[in-house]
Amino acid sequence: MDEHPPPLNDPARSASSLSPLAARFLSSPRRTPRELAEQNDDGGRFVVTLADGRPYFPNLTADASDPASVRDAALASVALSIFVAAAKNAGDVDAGGALAAGDESKTVARDFDWERLLEESAACLTCAKVTGGITNALFRVSGFEKMTPAISSAMGTLPDEGAPVDCGPLVDFDSVLVRIFGAEGMIDRDVETSTYAALCNADIAYRYLGRFKNGRIEGWLDGFVSLQCTDLMHDGTSLEIAKEMARLHCLFEVPEGELSDHHFGKDLDVITVGLWDQLSSWMDQAKGYSEFKTPHDTERVKKLGLVDKIEPAVQHFISSFASPPTENEDSGDSTASISGSNRGEKKGGVVFFHNDLLAANIMRHPESNKIQLIDFEYGGSNYAAFDIANHFNEHAGGTEAEENGMMDYSRFPNAERQMAFCVEYVRTTRRKESMQSDLTKNEVSGENDEGLDTEAMELLKSVSKFILVNHLYWGLWAVNQAAEEGTEEFDYINYATNRFNEFHAKKAEMEEA
Repeated sequence: MDEHPPPLNDPARSASSLSPLAARFLSSPRRTPRELAEQNDDGGRFVVTLADGRPYFPNLTADASDPASVRDAALASVALSIFVAAAKNAGDVDAGGALAAGDESKTVARDFDWERLLEESAACLTCAKVTGGITNALFRVSGFEKMTPAISSAMGTLPDEGAPVDCGPLVDFDSVLVRIFGAEGMIDRDVETSTYAALCNADIAYRYLGRFKNGRIEGWLDGFVSLQCTDLMHDGTSLEIAKEMARLHCLFEVPEGELSDHHFGKDLDVITVGLWDQLSSWMDQAKGYSEFKTPHDTERVKKLGLVDKIEPAVQHFISSFASPPTENEDSGDSTASISGSNRGEKKGGVVFFHNDLLAANIMRHPESNKIQLIDFEYGGSNYAAFDIANHFNEHAGGTEAEENGMMDYSRFPNAERQMAFCVEYVRTTRRKESMQSDLTKNEVSGENDEGLDTEAMELLKSVSKFILVNHLYWGLWAVNQAAEEGTEEFDYINYATNRFNEFHAKKAEMEEA
């Protein structure tokens, strides 16, 4: 069956069968977004299909240096998200996407006067670059409240029903976030975006509106501000982050099927932990670069000792952490001993984790103090203790433009604050059966605190061991980023150097203890 409808002037189309913005759902074999992009590479910018219940434009590209292209990507995704929500009779675009999540095996073809709508958007929509991201280019596109009449007019009537589309009730936002992907080759964007859609459907992540060839459109968190490293040191804020991390680990179940197989493996009795394969892959990738963008960068990387210092450490942790313990062995380095407590169906403390909870990826509403986690692109299956260790290391910062890879490890939480975080985390996990989207509605039962400190202490022991692994993980990531993107805008090699230096310092400190 044809993937695209005949052109508007085709005799096969009668006036009675076509509305100004008709939609046809055409049966087709299930294809990945990458396959769709290859299949639909016919020059039509606004060819669109459904993927994970949201519109996907495989031929539409946004250029970070061209604000108009960023606006176009935002407008296209928002308009089609509204249409999907209307077609599903949903109350908002979030519900529409969730309801359409089972329609990814369908192709939606659009007849749309994009040129007219884009002309109107130029006068209504504004585009501003968002600071804070070093992996992706981020933009805020605003003005959609003004665009609702134009979008409603362009949509015409719903297919089959003949009812006009009223966008007004579905547009409860004025701004969206446009994310243009970076880290090419280091992140599988098909898997990552499908995972993000599932997180949004589970009310863990915030709003997914659609995808284009090199990025996606997300909701803009009005009123929220990203945290600073100094905010992480505030006791109240730290405990709220512990609750939200526990909520992610306990409540989010990766949908069964291809996505679950990717994150946790196909063997129901053995859960795959992505950490070790990723660490090994990044080690091999880093060793494979003979030259970097500049001779100075090449010389600086040589001084890191990737082969003689870093690789032996990586191999040690992979073999000792990932290997099962021998009989009567209690070295403290086996999967069972480092993974944290086994809760419910989470085997050996393996959960879906965030893995990048630095200050900039944690949003807070100043009035309600509500915490919202963002940027799940490095998420996957891993030990809960690794996620906590990563968060502790991120107290030192280093990723902001003005820091340029320089950390301040005096901000690393002391033993008392680490314990307080783990206690709150364990306390929250104990409530997982009754946890709702808003944790603040339920009070913690005192009777559930029996053995709380003991369990938190065991968790903290696991966290301490992952502190070292985490430095190797992000140090290697930075080396590979330097090779691919250079160090002109951000000094990835400086970041890697400081991560590896802290690894050596912490390792020596632990060996002396």
